Amino acid sequence: MLSQTAIYALRAVGFIAGSDPTRPILSSHLSEQLGIPQNYLSKIMHRLVQAGFLKSKRGTRGGFVLARSASKITIKDIIVLFMNIDQFEQCFLGNVKCDGSCGMHAQWKPIMSEFKSFINKNTIDKLF
Repeated sequence: MLSQTAIYALRAVGFIAGSDPTRPILSSHLSEQLGIPQNYLSKIMHRLVQAGFLKSKRGTRGGFVLARSASKITIKDIIVLFMNIDQFEQCFLGNVKCDGSCGMHAQWKPIMSEFKSFINKNTIDKLF
């Protein structure tokens, strides 16, 4: 259900949240520890900094730290930076033009409702 980019972003933010907040984490260390390609991770990290969830520090003691408490960042906050979850609310296949007449629609709607509730109420501090 989640895009690979959203999963990588959650894993990276969760790793940083579970680390010593006084020691910034290098993207190369994240890449190595999480098995995420370095170039791909760099783009993800840049977006997380732009959105205000991470701070980046340059220099010999540089790296990434959380910009706010992990308990104040929802899973949804991170996911929506990398994918449009609203498209799945109307249609199981993500079709924009869905009239709800297929046999899957009635079964899919409560699942999506539960998923949205889950990502709204759970925060990054629960990932570590």
